Amino acid sequence: MRGVRAAATVPGMNSPSPAALRRSAQTVERLLQCAPAPPLAELAAALGISASHLQREFVACTGLSPKRFAQLLAKERLLAALRDGEAVLEAALSAGLSGPGRAHELLVHAEGMTPAQARRRGEGLEIVTGLVDTPVGALFAAWTGQGLCALEFVGDAARDHDALLQALRAQWPRARWRRDDALLAPLVDAALHGRGTLHVAASHFRLRVWQALLQLPAGALVSYAQLARALGRPDAVRAVAGAVAANPLAMLIPCHRVIRDGAALAGYRWGLARKAMLIAAEGDAQASRTPASPVSNPPTTAA
Repeated sequence: MRGVRAAATVPGMNSPSPAALRRSAQTVERLLQCAPAPPLAELAAALGISASHLQREFVACTGLSPKRFAQLLAKERLLAALRDGEAVLEAALSAGLSGPGRAHELLVHAEGMTPAQARRRGEGLEIVTGLVDTPVGALFAAWTGQGLCALEFVGDAARDHDALLQALRAQWPRARWRRDDALLAPLVDAALHGRGTLHVAASHFRLRVWQALLQLPAGALVSYAQLARALGRPDAVRAVAGAVAANPLAMLIPCHRVIRDGAALAGYRWGLARKAMLIAAEGDAQASRTPASPVSNPPTTAA
């Protein structure tokens, strides 16, 4: 199941006791068996403790509240049912949701897609992939017809193209696929110059992080903590880092502009040397740019 964080420490509580771990395990088992999830008070009464006590120790043991844990279970059940071909209404009910409206709200917020899109899994969509040479290196690109959904640096072009293509196929298994390097070259060039569109699917939180990165001017740097504070979530530095690392569009969503506190370069899945090069190039370009030549960011559409 995606989205479960490592155990967190709750202020005012020591490490979870064996009894707390046992009760939390029993709560997980109950949530796995029940759809919809029982109310917190009912879960607590079955264990002989108060609702507030269960809330605190469950968070201490799992890093999530019982309600959030139940939402993640419902989302996974819903996705599984939709991918098995169930209609939206039946899938929603089998996941313990009240109906299609709740299913739509849950998936749009958590996955950046509607139930119909999750059920189709790319059906009726043609995705064009290819390799594009740029001044900063070869890039794997993918275009959905509505925008770029992938842009990644490659080393071994043929091997990396095939591996990245297979990863995309897992996300869109019913799409039609075509390779066309020549078609993608001008689309990538336009996007790199702020004249393209991006077509991505992600949780509401990740989209907020990526939109915040798109607002950073070229040459500007920000720390993970600063980015979390700008989003009004100073407690979510780790989640912000996860969203930055999950960026599917190198340079277009400028995750290379995020550094650690103290100005140290943080991890970059396309290599720290390349990250340093991009930062330096943007700094030089920004220093020589006149007010008459602004750089705009490409618009983003959710998949």
